[in-house]
Amino acid sequence: MQSMRLIERNYDMMTDTEKIIANYILKDTDKFVNANIHVMAKTLNISPASISRFVRKYCKLSFGELKIEVASGGNDNTAYDNANEIFNWAGSFNEMPDNIINSISKTCRDVMEVNGINPFKQAIEWINAADTIFFFGVGSSGIVVMDFMQKLIRLEKRCVYNIDSNFGVLNSKIATKKDVIIAISFSGRTKEVNLAVKEAKKSGAKCIAITRNFKSELETLADLKLLVPSIELNATRLAPIFSRYGQLFIVDILFLGLAKQKTNSVDEFMDQYQNLLSKLK
Repeated sequence: MQSMRLIERNYDMMTDTEKIIANYILKDTDKFVNANIHVMAKTLNISPASISRFVRKYCKLSFGELKIEVASGGNDNTAYDNANEIFNWAGSFNEMPDNIINSISKTCRDVMEVNGINPFKQAIEWINAADTIFFFGVGSSGIVVMDFMQKLIRLEKRCVYNIDSNFGVLNSKIATKKDVIIAISFSGRTKEVNLAVKEAKKSGAKCIAITRNFKSELETLADLKLLVPSIELNATRLAPIFSRYGQLFIVDILFLGLAKQKTNSVDEFMDQYQNLLSKLK
């Protein structure tokens, strides 16, 4: 939905009162659709006029028009509507691949719409200049970390990561101001990741966070944020499918941007690794 993404994109620039309204709309769309403006105002202890101004300012709609858009899902939300069928066991299995493909495509487009190109350029500059890249991430985010790390090693970047979160926290103590932290956590609330980031930042290391587009401790700690849309199939996140693809899309953009700085020739880039690996045969 266009309006929901506009609210997410502008979240950091909102006042405290506006963030309260945004949280109400974003966290439970069903509740928002079923509430009238006076009930919502009473619940939030905010005037109805403030809510109307918020909706007009960020969505260019009236309160009623926004409710209609959210309730209908909007034409731009077709992929996510289809995605809800992925875990509908009574549905046709033959339709599942197309539903996944459509949803992944939409996730990638949303990543670019939420971030724009400038944060990627800044992240590439920091990573390229860093002595060492320290990675922090656990669970499914740890899988994304390992994918990113092996890509950076191909670019001859020194990387530090340990799948054991206890060692991750210990590794944070050896970071320096010449290093860059890449912290990956969709929720932004992973205790082991946030503690490691706090410790590493004490040395002056910059932190790039790959996290969801919502207020969290990690988002607050980060010096630079690359955001993934805050939409999942359901509240329990039966499988972190779309958040993972959003994270991997961000990783691939950074990798290709860094690789292009190294050489403009794809053949030259690949030959150096093929020649090295051929020695193992």
